[in-house]
Amino acid sequence: MKSSVGLTGEQQGHKVAAVFDTEPDARGTAKAICEETSLTDEQVTVLSPADRHQGKELEPEDQGIWQTLVRSHVGLGVIGAVAGFVLFLILSALGVGLATDNTIVAASVMTAFGGVFGLLVAGGVTLRPDHTPYLVKAQSALREGKYVLAVHASSFEQLQEAKSLLDSRNVKTVQTI
Repeated sequence: MKSSVGLTGEQQGHKVAAVFDTEPDARGTAKAICEETSLTDEQVTVLSPADRHQGKELEPEDQGIWQTLVRSHVGLGVIGAVAGFVLFLILSALGVGLATDNTIVAASVMTAFGGVFGLLVAGGVTLRPDHTPYLVKAQSALREGKYVLAVHASSFEQLQEAKSLLDSRNVKTVQTI
């Protein structure tokens, strides 16, 4: 599996969960996903209400989450700072008094505010708000005694393959971005 180069450190950052009433239905669908798509057995998991480590099965990449935290904060912090400085240059070129009256202070403040804004956006990326509906639906189904099929796709294309197969079987799903 190739390592991720973007803002997130997860190798399998795309997830979809499907809820089943019975274990044979969940296992049969899991087998079909492995046979009819490019996903492997390691990427498809069936969780039962009796499983002890449900959270680990739903979100298996603890290390990837830490890498996401570092990558997003460093990357977006720098991008924000550069954007703030570029804004200063534009305002300075336009002759706006805010930027031309005290150039060093204006450049420093705009660069700092841009960096802070980038860090705020990075916090949102790290929290992964798109994972909340996926986790809530899966965990509530497990509490109700149902079975959950969790698919951890390494690309958007794999996610679409799994989603298409599940949709063709009229299975309700919830997915991350």
